[in-house]
Amino acid sequence: MTAFIRPSLILRMDLDERLFNDECVSDIKRSYSYVSPSLVQAHKPVDGQRPENVMRFMIKLHRAYWDKSDEAAQQLWEGVMPKWLHNMFSKVSNTIIAANNVRTENGQPAFPYHWLELEFGDNALIAVKTGSDSSFPADGVDMVERVRDLMNDGALGQDIACVRIPSRASYEAQLVAAEQAQAEAAAAAEQGETADQQDEQAVDAAAAAGTAAEAQTDSANAVEPTFAMPELPTFNVDYGTWGIEYVDGTVREFDAAVGTFA
Repeated sequence: MTAFIRPSLILRMDLDERLFNDECVSDIKRSYSYVSPSLVQAHKPVDGQRPENVMRFMIKLHRAYWDKSDEAAQQLWEGVMPKWLHNMFSKVSNTIIAANNVRTENGQPAFPYHWLELEFGDNALIAVKTGSDSSFPADGVDMVERVRDLMNDGALGQDIACVRIPSRASYEAQLVAAEQAQAEAAAAAEQGETADQQDEQAVDAAAAAGTAAEAQTDSANAVEPTFAMPELPTFNVDYGTWGIEYVDGTVREFDAAVGTFA
């Protein structure tokens, strides 16, 4: 059996600066220390856009592995990458979920990662939308294999800066639809409330107000967070439409199901 060299990994977290502080950096480095070294940086929020946290896999392998026409490179990829990627996706996803469970137990909001980026050296950058719990999709390795095949075949063009799955336009459309569905469901539920339910809510509200007043007294000296992440609706992301982002700034929509540009 041939022994192959394995990749090394560095995790780089790029956070909305409104969430960035020393405690946050320390918590991230501690949580992921058993996975790989971690770098934490911040970016300014972009006007008109929702806050966005990105986790990047900086994948290091000092041998050729991306070019399918290179026999040694192809053997190295087949012998190492699919299994290694699967293990890393699983390990990091489990760590994200576990870290957020601890935050919930401590009365803190979950810390989301909106995109996971895969940096294969100078070969490719792939950005994949995370699930509602910030985990990597179960078929993540298949996505990477498909991108590699298409890039090697030249089907996505040249000078590609990033392959984004799904495209930003596709994801935003899905998010808007999910928000609308959530709003309609909430409105229908509100209209369907009976008078008795409203009375019960009034009683519950009064009790809650008393509890809140006590809690407010107990936490009078607590420091309020300066920024809270907006809550987004939970829905299953459709990864079918990719965004091929080129070095010159242009973006083309690619239908992954049929393998052609939209």
